[in-house]
Amino acid sequence: MSKFNLPVYLASKSPRRKKLLLQINVPITLLPVDTEEEVLPGEKPGKAVLRIALEKLDAAERKASDGIIITADTVVVLDGNIIGKPTDPDDAVKILKKLSGNTHTVFTGFCVKNCTTGAIVHDFVKTRVTFRTLGDEEI
Repeated sequence: MSKFNLPVYLASKSPRRKKLLLQINVPITLLPVDTEEEVLPGEKPGKAVLRIALEKLDAAERKASDGIIITADTVVVLDGNIIGKPTDPDDAVKILKKLSGNTHTVFTGFCVKNCTTGAIVHDFVKTRVTFRTLGDEEI
């Protein structure tokens, strides 16, 4: 339970999101949901991550009708192109080589909903990230 006496659900499969919430002492219950995480043709990254986070919220509300639900989605954009999640270790190496020594933008959409009151906060943020040059062995 949170300090508000409501359960807090993290509707995410991301181990990083779980770790971040636990670092700030938010006791969470994992509530993974299966939703499409595809960016639609012509869709801007900020709109895409917010739409996907809202779709995850909709799916999560079917599993938990009380408490606080947190959802999020993230995409990386380099040179105007959205870089998807790596499909395998070789793809991860290719992506890291593209990002090495470059600046890219990370877009994260998020939703936080109190299912008891119906109050909801949703938005997206973008962050510029610069990678130092990574060596092959490090990658």
